[in-house]
Amino acid sequence: MFDLMNVWHKNISAMIKEFLLKPPIRRKRCFLWCVGESILLWQRKCEEALYSLLILGARRPVRHLASVVMARIISKGDTISVYSRVSSLQGFLSDGKRNEPHKLAGIAQCLGELYQHFGRRITSGLLETTIIAAKLIRFNEDFVRQEALHLLQNALEGSGGTAAASAYTEAFRLITRVGIGDKSFIVRIAAARCLKAFANIGGPGLGVGELDNSASFCVKALEDPIASVRDAFAEALGLLLALGMNPEAQVQPRGKGPFPPAKKLEGGLHRHLSLPFSKANGPRLKEIRVSLTLSWVFFLQAIRLRYLHPDTGLQDFALQVMDVLRVDTSVDAHSLACVLYILRVGITDQMTEPTQRNFLVFLGNQLQSEDASPSMKIACLRTLSYTLKTLGEVPSEFKEVLDSTVIAAVSHSSQLVRIEAALSLRTLTEVDPNCVGGLFSYGVTMLTALRENVSFEKNYNLQLELDSLHGQTAVLAALVSVSPKLPLGYPSRFPRSVLEVSKKMLTDPSRNPVATTVENEAGWLLLSSLLACMPKEELEDQVFDILSLWAAFFSGNMEHEIHQTGDLTSRICVWSAAIDALTAFIRCFISPDVTSAGVFLQPVIVYLSRALSLISILATKDLASSRPALNILIIRTLIAYQSLPDPMVFKNDHSQIIQLCTSPFRDASGCEESSCLRLLLDRRDAWLGPWIPGRDSFEDELRAFQGGKDGLVPTIWEEEISNFAQPETINKKLVNEMLLCFGVIFACQDSSGMLSLLGVIEQCLKTGKKQPWHAASVTNICVGLLAGFKALLSFRVPPVSLEILSSAQGIFQSIMAAGDICAAQRRAAAEGLGLLARLGNDVFTARMIRSLLGDLTGMTDSTYAGSIAFALGCIHRSAGGMALSTLVTGTVNSISMLARSSITSLQTWSLHGLLLTIEAAGLSYVSQVQATLGLALDILLSEENGLVEHQQGVGRLINAIVAVLGPELAPGSIFFSRCKSVVAEISSWQEASIMLESVRFTQQLVLFAPQAVSVHSHLQVLLPTLASKQPTLRHLAVSTLRHLIEKDPVPIIDEQIEESLFHMLDEETDSDIANMVRTTIMRLLYASCPSCPSHWITICRNLVLATSTRRNIEYNSNSENDPSNALDGDIKLNTGDDNENMVSGHKRVPIPGHALESSNIIIQRDKHLRYRTRVFAADVIEVSECGSDFGFVGDKENSSKMGMVINKGRKPPFSKGGSDLGWSPNITMNKSEKLGWLVWLGRKRDSMLCSPNAHIAS
Repeated sequence: MFDLMNVWHKNISAMIKEFLLKPPIRRKRCFLWCVGESILLWQRKCEEALYSLLILGARRPVRHLASVVMARIISKGDTISVYSRVSSLQGFLSDGKRNEPHKLAGIAQCLGELYQHFGRRITSGLLETTIIAAKLIRFNEDFVRQEALHLLQNALEGSGGTAAASAYTEAFRLITRVGIGDKSFIVRIAAARCLKAFANIGGPGLGVGELDNSASFCVKALEDPIASVRDAFAEALGLLLALGMNPEAQVQPRGKGPFPPAKKLEGGLHRHLSLPFSKANGPRLKEIRVSLTLSWVFFLQAIRLRYLHPDTGLQDFALQVMDVLRVDTSVDAHSLACVLYILRVGITDQMTEPTQRNFLVFLGNQLQSEDASPSMKIACLRTLSYTLKTLGEVPSEFKEVLDSTVIAAVSHSSQLVRIEAALSLRTLTEVDPNCVGGLFSYGVTMLTALRENVSFEKNYNLQLELDSLHGQTAVLAALVSVSPKLPLGYPSRFPRSVLEVSKKMLTDPSRNPVATTVENEAGWLLLSSLLACMPKEELEDQVFDILSLWAAFFSGNMEHEIHQTGDLTSRICVWSAAIDALTAFIRCFISPDVTSAGVFLQPVIVYLSRALSLISILATKDLASSRPALNILIIRTLIAYQSLPDPMVFKNDHSQIIQLCTSPFRDASGCEESSCLRLLLDRRDAWLGPWIPGRDSFEDELRAFQGGKDGLVPTIWEEEISNFAQPETINKKLVNEMLLCFGVIFACQDSSGMLSLLGVIEQCLKTGKKQPWHAASVTNICVGLLAGFKALLSFRVPPVSLEILSSAQGIFQSIMAAGDICAAQRRAAAEGLGLLARLGNDVFTARMIRSLLGDLTGMTDSTYAGSIAFALGCIHRSAGGMALSTLVTGTVNSISMLARSSITSLQTWSLHGLLLTIEAAGLSYVSQVQATLGLALDILLSEENGLVEHQQGVGRLINAIVAVLGPELAPGSIFFSRCKSVVAEISSWQEASIMLESVRFTQQLVLFAPQAVSVHSHLQVLLPTLASKQPTLRHLAVSTLRHLIEKDPVPIIDEQIEESLFHMLDEETDSDIANMVRTTIMRLLYASCPSCPSHWITICRNLVLATSTRRNIEYNSNSENDPSNALDGDIKLNTGDDNENMVSGHKRVPIPGHALESSNIIIQRDKHLRYRTRVFAADVIEVSECGSDFGFVGDKENSSKMGMVINKGRKPPFSKGGSDLGWSPNITMNKSEKLGWLVWLGRKRDSMLCSPNAHIAS
C-alpha cells in the first residue's frame, strides 16, 4: 500500500502542488493566467488522478484526503464539473461488486464530500444516492456499511430540505429499518447521526407520525450496551423532539402534494422523556436514565439556541423535569441527580441574569408547594444555591420571599431537606456576606427558644419542634463553616456564643428523653463545625473543656449502658455524631505541626478505643432495625482512626481494627462492591475505561454516580460538597472505609503481619470463582491492596522484603490472568505492579519486567496480553527513567507488536502501555521515535472502522513524541512533518476526545518545541477553541494560552486577545475554567499593562459600564455553514495548506457531544455582560490603578500617561484630588454608568474597610 501511495504521489503531486498548494498570492496569479481551457484541463487532470486513486482501493486516510482535495479542486475551479463527477461516482457505486469494499468505500466517501459542499446544486440525485446507500448497507464489511450511512448523512445535510419527498422517505425508511438495528455499533452510531441530520434540516418528508416513531426508535436504542451508541441516540432524540415542538421549523419537501400541514408533536416530552425515565428498570436502569437526562439537555439547548425560544420559557420545562420526582416519597438519589443535572446544564446555564433572578423566585414558590415531594424540594434548593453562585448577588425580589421559602424549609420533616436548606443559606451568606450577622442572631435566638419549647411539647408538636431544632442547628453550623472565608469577617462573639450553645445541649439537655437525644446530636453537630472550620486560636483557651465533653459519652460500663438505653438506634446516632466531632478535634489539634498535640492524644485514643469496644459489643447482638445506625458508627470510627497522623499511636487497637476491616475478604459474599477504585486509580489512564471522561467533570460525576435509597447526609462544614445528594449507600460507604483503613493498618505491620494479611486476600481470591459475588470481591481486593501499598509509599518505610513483593505480584498477576475481569480491575492490577516497582529495588523491578516480557511470548489470551502491556507501561512510569533505560528497547518492541494486532481491545491497551513507556523513558526513547511514527501511520492506514479509541491513542503517542524530541522539531524536519500530518488526519473526524489531543498537540509544541511554530499560528488554533461547547477543550486552550503568556508575552500582547478572554469569562459556567481564565487575564495584565495602560483601561471601562443583559445568541443554519450560499471558489474547507498551522480547519469547528455544534451558533458580541464579569473588570481597574505593581514608581511619563487616560471622557477620575474614593460628583452619567462605577466603588470601599478574615465587632 505504501508503494502504491508513493507511485501515485509522484504522478499527481506536481499537478496538485502547482494548482492547489501554492501560496495564496501566487495561486491568484495562476488563476488570472490560466483562463478558459487551461483551467479546465488542469482541473480535469487533477480530478481524474484523484478518481483513479480512489478506484484502486485506497485506505481510509488516503481516500479521505483524496475526497477532500477533490471537493476543493472543484470549488476553486470550474464548479460545473461537479455534475459530471457526481454522476460518474454514482455510476461506479451502482455497478460496484461485493468483492471491492475498499473501492466502494472510497467512492462513497468522495460522493459524500461533494454532497457536503455542493448539496443544494445536486439535490436531483438524492434519491439515487439513497438507493446506492441501501445497496452498500447490505455489505458484510462494517466499514462499508458505516460509509453508506455517512454518505447518506452528508447527502441529507448538504441537500437540506430542497430535494424530492420520495428521497427523504426512502432515506428515513433505510435508517429506521436497517441502520438502527445493525449488528455493528459503529453502524448504529452512524444511523443515529443520520437521524440527527434529519432533525438539523427540518425533517423534510416527516410528519408527526414519523417524528414520533423516530423518537420511539431512539428511546429503544438507549438500552444499547455500548455507551457511545446511547450517547448518539440521546442527542438525536433531543433534537427530534425539539423539531417536533416547533412546527414552523419543519420543512415541506418538493414533489407532488398535497403534504399535510406541519403539526406540533403533542405530549412528546412526556411520552419519550418523562415516562421512559419513570419506567426504567433492569440492569441498565442507571444508563437509561443518564441517556434520557442528556436527551433533555440536548432538547433544551436546541429550543433555546436553535429555535430562539425566550429563556423565560425554560421555567415551564423545569417544572416538567421536576415532576418525575413528585411520586418519590423517599429520596431516590439517582433520579434526583439526573434532575439536578438537567436543571443546572439545560436550564440555569442558559438563562440570562434577569431570568435567573426570576427563576430564584420560581424555585422559592416550588418550595412552598404543598404537593412537592422531599426530592423536589432538594432539587429546588440545590438549583437555588447554584443560581445564587452564578449570579454573584442576592436579588431583592428573592430576599422578599426568603423567609417563606428557604427559612421555612429549615423546619421540614425530612432531614435531607433541612440539611439542603442550611447549605442554601450558607451559599447565600457567601454571596451576600452582610447577612451573616442577622442570620446568626436569628439562629441563636430561635435555637434558645426551641430548646425551651421541647421541654414541654408532646407527641406531634414535639416532633415539629425537634425538626426545627435540628434545622436551626444545621443553619448555625453552616454559618460557622463559611464565616472564616467571608471578606468582611464575622462577629467577634460568634464562635464563643456557638460554643456555649453547643455545651449546653451536651451537658444540660432537656428532661424529655426524646428531646435529649436530638439535642445531644445537635450539640455535636455544632461542635464539629466549630472545630473543623474556625481557626484553632479561637478555641485554644477552652480546649480542655471541649475535650472533656466526650468523657460523659464514652466512660463507664458500655455494655451496661447499652442494656439501659430504651431507644438504642437514637443512642447510636448520638455516639456517631460524637465520633464525628472527635474527628474534627483530631484534625484541628492533633496534627504534626501542633506542638501540644501529644497532650491531647492520650484521651482521644481512649475515646476511640471505647468506641471500638462499643462496636464489638453491638456487633454480637441482633440489631436488625439498628443496623444502618451501627454501620454509620463504624464508618465514623474508622474515619477518626485514619485522621490520626501516625497509625502507630493506636497500635493496641490494630488487632480489633484488622478483625473489623478484613470482613470484606473473610465474608466476601455478604459485602457490597467498593466504589473507591475510581478515586484510587490514576486519572491519566481513564480513557481505558470504565469511567471514560466526558464533556466535563460534572457529566463524569453523573455517569459514575451510584446513589441509592439511603446514604449519609451531606457534611455541612466540608469545603467541597458532592454535586449530588447521597452519592453512596451506607453499606457501600462502610466497605469503602473498611478497605481504606485496612490499607493504613497493612502499611504499619511487620513482615509477618503483611504476609498474614496477603494470605487472607489470596484465599479470598481463590474462593467462589463461579459465584456472582466474586467480581465484587476482586474489586475489594484491588482497593485494599492499592490503599495498602500507597500508604506504604507515603509512610516511607524501609525497603519491603522480597517475599512480600513476590506474594503481592502473584496476586496481581492472578487477577490480570482471569478472563472475566472488568477494565477497572485490570487497571488496578497493572497499577499495583507499578507500585511494587517503586517499593522494590532495581533488581526486583528488572526481573519483574523480564518475567512479564517472557509471558508475552506465545500469548494467546488477548485480554491478558493487553493487561501485561499496560502493566509494563505502569512499571516504567513508576520506576522508569535511567534506572530502566536498558529495558526500554525490549519493552517497546514487544508492546509495538501487540499494538499491530487487529483485536480492538488489545490494540487500545497496548497503545496506552507504549505511551506510558515513552513518557517515562525520556531521552532513552529517542532511538525508537522513527519506529513509533511508523507504527502510528500503520495503525491509521490499517484501521478501517475509524474507531475513536485508536485515533485517540495515536494522538497521545504523537504528543509524547513531541515531548521527547523537543528542540529537534524544527519546522522543516521530517519528524515534525509526520507528527503534524498524523494530528491533522485524526482531527478531521471532529470527535471531541480526538480534538482534545489535537489541542494538546499545540500545548506540547508550546512547552517543548516553541521554535517549531509561531505564536500567531498557535493562537489561530486556540482562540476558536475558547468558544467550544466542550469544557475539557476550553480548559486545555486557556491553560495553553497561560503557558504562552508566561513563556513569551510580547507576541501575545500584539494579538490583543484581552476582549476574547473577558467574553469567554462572561459565558463560562465551569468554576474551575473561570478561575483559570481570571488567572490568565491577570498574567496578561501584569505583562502588558506597562506598555499599553490606556488599552487596558479602555477595555475595563467598557466592561464595567456594560448592562446586565446577556448577549444575544442567534442561530444561522443557512448562511455561513451552507456552502450553497457561498460564492463559487469561496468555500472554506477544513484541510488547510502545508504551512505552520498544525491542525487545519479549526475555524468554527463543530464539536460533537453537545446539543448544538459551534458551526450552527453565531454569537453576536455587544457590550452586555454579567454582573460577575463587570465586578472582575472593576478589580482589574483597581489593580491597574496601582502603578507600583507594574514598575511605575519613578516613571513620570507612564504615570502621567495613565492619569491622562483615566481622567479623559465621562469617567469619574481616580485622582486623589476628588472625594475620599476618587469620585467626582459634578460629572453627569446615565443610570448604567452609575451602576458600573458603583460596582467599582463598592470593591474599593471593601478593600479600604477591612482585610479578609478581619473580625467585625458586633
